[in-house]
Amino acid sequence: MLSVAGVRAQQYYGMEGLISVPSADMDTVTVAHLGAHFVDQHMIPDKMVLDGEKYNSWTNYLTVQPFSWLEIGYGYTLMKFHRDMNPKAEVGYYSKDRYFSARLQPIRENKWWPSLVIGGQDVVGSGDKGESKSNYYRNFYVAASKHYELLGQLVGAHLAYRKWKLDCNDKWNGVVGGLTFQPSFYKPLRLIGEYDGDGVNVGADCTLFRYVMLQASLQKCKYFSGGVCLRVPLVRINK
Repeated sequence: MLSVAGVRAQQYYGMEGLISVPSADMDTVTVAHLGAHFVDQHMIPDKMVLDGEKYNSWTNYLTVQPFSWLEIGYGYTLMKFHRDMNPKAEVGYYSKDRYFSARLQPIRENKWWPSLVIGGQDVVGSGDKGESKSNYYRNFYVAASKHYELLGQLVGAHLAYRKWKLDCNDKWNGVVGGLTFQPSFYKPLRLIGEYDGDGVNVGADCTLFRYVMLQASLQKCKYFSGGVCLRVPLVRINK
């Protein structure tokens, strides 16, 4: 079985994955991710608007992997409003859309088969009859990942089927996936290309000193998103 070192997160909400596409990779047990991410408006749900216009935002998150087969997380996206809901008042990030996420890995990658993950975002948010009625980020997915060593380089192939709750997010429904590439000369670096159901995104992330992860990406190959994440060992990080 290949050893997939330096697994990285979907840093806009902290769970393992590519940029906006989930994968079936898992990180080291008892490692927490604490981060912040700038999110371009093309990456947020279409219902998150102010005066009829979408806006750029920020996310913050805390995720942890208590077992080799389970990852859980909490995060939020800042939402813009007029102060006190007065359309004539100043605009600012006066609210948050909060969400809990979870991933289960029933099958671990082997020489003969890929790893498999079942997961979701906003998995315990308010329902259709709840007070917020947002469900902006609620989606569920099944993902598979397989890695191949080619001339010392590590290539990952990732495929997922995803279903979003709100009809306005239908553009991200269905089969999504991507490729990752880790060069042998600098394994902390990972190059990413993905199809999120609505377009192609490209990016890169890098782990510095084992504890700091940086990610930069271009949505639709032209709109920047990026952030920083601290990879905190709650017990220890295996060498």
